[in-house]
Amino acid sequence: MDLFKQMLVLGSIGVASLSFGQISSGKVEEVKPEEPAPRVKRIPTEGMDEFAFYLGAGRVYANRKLTPNVSPYGAQLGIRAAEDGFKTWSYQIGVRNRVSKWLSYDAGLAIDRAGESFSFAATETDSTYSYTSRYTYYALPMQVFLTYGKDFRFFVGGGIQPELFAGFKQEQKWTTATNTQRSQDVESEKGFNPFGLGVLASAGVQWRLGNTTSLYCVPTMMWNLVNTYDQQADYIHKARTFNLKFGLVFHIPQ
Repeated sequence: MDLFKQMLVLGSIGVASLSFGQISSGKVEEVKPEEPAPRVKRIPTEGMDEFAFYLGAGRVYANRKLTPNVSPYGAQLGIRAAEDGFKTWSYQIGVRNRVSKWLSYDAGLAIDRAGESFSFAATETDSTYSYTSRYTYYALPMQVFLTYGKDFRFFVGGGIQPELFAGFKQEQKWTTATNTQRSQDVESEKGFNPFGLGVLASAGVQWRLGNTTSLYCVPTMMWNLVNTYDQQADYIHKARTFNLKFGLVFHIPQ
């Protein structure tokens, strides 16, 4: 048998052996696709991994303590004794860091406001008079919180708020006896103390939505320790505010 015939016989025997092997096994093995790795569930955070940046606003309910200044500058309160509180808005950004299981600190930059309002209506005529006074500050609120919880967190604490006076605006409105309406705005940066200092007390919550964001609501009381007006003003004016602060927290990985 020549070489070609020998190779042909050996090839036929090999093909027959492979076919027989497949029939005898009864199946052809399939390659299974790899299963995706299981998703790791986020563990609620605690400890010293809570450095976060926040951005928010606040609804301010403002009032004041007003007394006549000392001699020789003092004057009677007059209609200012009948002033009421005033509602306005504030805005804040800052950082919050949980430094231990029970302790956090908070430091921010805010546009804070205080103010009061007055309204009068004559009984004999249709004349009226009203105004709202708004004091605006650049503030640096700094607080220390006792902290409890993980994804849903409670804060209780307090601190101080140094301030720089940014401006005063009074919106006046009146109606004459002939029912003619008038208005004017008075703005000034003179006659006011350029610096302020407040004491803060806060209690609030923070709710973590995911790995990177949370919502917060931290109501804050502020008592101003420094006279809003300068030393030669008629009155000693010290603001008191309740600020319902709320906003978003962005957690920064460490």
